[in-house]
Amino acid sequence: MAKGQSPRTRARDADRNAVCQILDGALVEGQLTGQEHRERVAAATRATTLGELQGLTADLQPSTSAEQPRRTARVNRRGWVLAAGAFGLIAVIVAVVVATSGSDAPPTPSGVVAEPVAESPVAPTEPPSPGSSPDGVEPSVVAMPTEFHTVDGMTALLDTIRQRFGDTTGIELAIWREDAMLLRPDPTDDQAKLLYRFNNGWGDPSDRPRDPEDEPADLGAFDVAAVVEALRVAPDTVGIPAADVSDLVIDIDHLRGPAGPGALELMIKVSSTSGDSGFVYLDGAGTVKRVEQPT
Repeated sequence: MAKGQSPRTRARDADRNAVCQILDGALVEGQLTGQEHRERVAAATRATTLGELQGLTADLQPSTSAEQPRRTARVNRRGWVLAAGAFGLIAVIVAVVVATSGSDAPPTPSGVVAEPVAESPVAPTEPPSPGSSPDGVEPSVVAMPTEFHTVDGMTALLDTIRQRFGDTTGIELAIWREDAMLLRPDPTDDQAKLLYRFNNGWGDPSDRPRDPEDEPADLGAFDVAAVVEALRVAPDTVGIPAADVSDLVIDIDHLRGPAGPGALELMIKVSSTSGDSGFVYLDGAGTVKRVEQPT
């Protein structure tokens, strides 16, 4: 803490964001499980004092993720994407906290979009111009199932992508049980890609540098029922008891090599409470191509 500060000193938004970045680094390095990361991020966004924030990182080692070599370029890219997805959730939580603080309005039930109530008649406004959103596509808000690792939930999620963008083309799609993240090419910059986070709809994106291997593909061109079944049995496939699973995510992107162009590879990552992770690789038909046991 800086001179003149104490554990009871009131925290600023900058302090909360700094702690969330430390937690993101700890998640990437395996110091925290996905569940621990989500719980601590939620606590950080609610923290009111520096002492509360300090307690969330007291047991963590200094982050060295920038110095850690990855096993392969593919693991490096996906590790970055999953961390980016987690950090995107921080922005959503902070925005909700800021937007709702000080409001006397009753809370809206989860998954229900409240209708706006006008206090007085207002003149109609001009429709938004194509450039009013960073990607030229206006945000949408929809009702969704709360579980994406089901046939209905995953099908509905893919439908929201089609409704928002007109197709399911993208660079990468990661789907958690209750969250999702999508990377699409930036239509205005060949060297950039756009990161979207699902929060009752696909809102405005944030931009990221585009890697040479970032090839767009139809991310919805897979057998949903077969993939959902592979997700269901993934803990058994990698040898992690269901009771020990801390996080489960499926990552979908373009498969480079003889099977391309346009072919997909789907990777299921199963994380355990002990910090180990196992991986199951599928093709678009949901057939298991490779299994990596926890290491």
